[in-house]
Amino acid sequence: MGIAASQARLMMVSRYQSDLEFAMQMISQKRTVLAYQAQSAAENYPELAAEYHTLDKKLEAEMKTLETQHKMVSTEYDSVKKTLDDNVSRSMKYMT
Repeated sequence: MGIAASQARLMMVSRYQSDLEFAMQMISQKRTVLAYQAQSAAENYPELAAEYHTLDKKLEAEMKTLETQHKMVSTEYDSVKKTLDDNVSRSMKYMT
């Protein structure tokens, strides 16, 4: 892969990594709101609190999926970054 292609790939992977981080942040925020709502509803509406708990479990599973994807993307980012650095080093040898 050439320098331009490596740079384009690095930018794409970086964007995807940012998108995953944003999605994880949004899920964390939703889980926090659900926890507050479940706590508020626990005394008066136990069935509603149970439903909130079920929603939280679904969000937790989605979060784990995103964390796995983020780990894979981070590995890809490191790989592409190393390839780009190697290509730049090799190109600089030809110039000197």
